[in-house]
Amino acid sequence: MSMLCNIYRITPEQAEHLKRLPDAVGDLLGLEAPAPRRGFFSRLFGKPAAPPAAVSGKLEPVSAANTFELEQTWHILHFLLSGGNAEGPWPLAFLMSGGVEVGPDLGYGAARLFNPAHTREITAFLGSVSLQMLEAAYIPEAIEAAEIYWRPSTDTQEQRQQLDDLWRVLAELRAFYETASQAGNATLISIY
Repeated sequence: MSMLCNIYRITPEQAEHLKRLPDAVGDLLGLEAPAPRRGFFSRLFGKPAAPPAAVSGKLEPVSAANTFELEQTWHILHFLLSGGNAEGPWPLAFLMSGGVEVGPDLGYGAARLFNPAHTREITAFLGSVSLQMLEAAYIPEAIEAAEIYWRPSTDTQEQRQQLDDLWRVLAELRAFYETASQAGNATLISIY
């Protein structure tokens, strides 16, 4: 089983809502609540399970346009940006650390909420990253030693293609964050 990562642009109002009702993160991420289970007497007398009580303040799921799916690429990007495979210094390690945890564990921890100011800091950091920085950090032996979920190539042409692909993803991520910052949005990172 692999770990995937999604990043969501959310409004400051949605962020405040999550601070008040952290379990609403499931609504925002479009996660379905489990179906109600029938109790012993319901099964015995054939009554259907009662639907769950309506929750006030339900949030609409984040749209696809406001979702950035890093999928498995998040781990190699985290390594190249932070130099490690675990939590690290802010904002270099923003994919794995920082923000405020909200809601339940989604598989690999709770989603992490970044307010608009932190989102702007991430945007500025991403704007400072150059292709040369990625190339310098892309050392196949170090990637393998850190047990990053990525198979680095030692073939020069394939390695160039991998770096070009990672640079393209980073450019798209930078644009995603620039849009969030310009709108004054918060962001939410979920590793699951």
